[in-house]
Amino acid sequence: MYPFLPLPLNSILGLISRCSISFGRLSASFYQADNGCRPIYGIHQSILSLVQKVGDLSGVETNMGALEMNMSMVSARKADISIQLEQEERRPGKKRKREVDLWMQRAQSLEDQVHKLGKKVRERRSYSCLMLAHQVRGLANEVDKLHEKARFDNGLTLAVKPARGYELQPGELVGQASRTKRDEIWDCLMNEEVLQVGVWGQAGVGKTFLAKHIHDQIVQNCSRFDGACLVNVSQEGTVGMIQTDIMNYLELDLTEMSCVYWGARLREALQGRRLLLILDDVRNPYSLEKLGIALERNGCKLIVTSRSKEVCERMNCHEVVHIPTPPDEIPQELLEEL
Repeated sequence: MYPFLPLPLNSILGLISRCSISFGRLSASFYQADNGCRPIYGIHQSILSLVQKVGDLSGVETNMGALEMNMSMVSARKADISIQLEQEERRPGKKRKREVDLWMQRAQSLEDQVHKLGKKVRERRSYSCLMLAHQVRGLANEVDKLHEKARFDNGLTLAVKPARGYELQPGELVGQASRTKRDEIWDCLMNEEVLQVGVWGQAGVGKTFLAKHIHDQIVQNCSRFDGACLVNVSQEGTVGMIQTDIMNYLELDLTEMSCVYWGARLREALQGRRLLLILDDVRNPYSLEKLGIALERNGCKLIVTSRSKEVCERMNCHEVVHIPTPPDEIPQELLEEL
């Protein structure tokens, strides 16, 4: 018959919990005992396990309080991130990172889980206390890990190009004359028989300003076009520079392709697209064939702004819109001659 312990179980638990002898030494002593006493070692192991569980039960509420405190810190960080994201995503070309989205979703999920678990711990009606202690430890580890990942040292958002292009936001269009000219240019673009529109006038009369307004109107909402691309040509503009700007807009990587083939590659990329291309401040005429700009009905169209009407005509613009100099800016001696 196996030996047995004559003490009640409660007394045994109390004795072991207060014992100053290390459990390691106590365990070793059992190994050295007679084979007939080995069942005592098994009882000893069970008692150690029970003592550990009793400790878990006594600390479950304390651990739950610590968990809720850590969760409140994560929730505060989540609120701060939400405010920062709202501000950053108002800027054009900014989109939240996927990892940030996943972190926010995980934080919301843990908030719900911690709230429900806290309610269980406080009620303790139909739940195993040992199971609650285990759940508290598990959630505490999850919350700690999430808190560590909340720094986002490389930022919360990515720089991405909007689907229709960036808005240039030139400012408010003031005056009836400016609105009339904008509408005249717009009407030309909406005419499917017109593929190229020339806008000319002396420096400073607002050609670029009007072109930017047309650009933004298309970027914001225009079913006729898929987007708009403005290229500032100026005096130094070359065929290669113009091609590079348009290819950057189209996100084409031609670093390993000879510039001899750029025109052909650009023409291929524009095929089937419905973009408005704007060549601004053109000083000399360019060959659209060399540039690789292909225009067609229900496809791409082109606006050319220039100080010279001749440039617009030599680039075969189907319609030419003149932007006159405001009367108060015409020299007095010229008015006297008129």
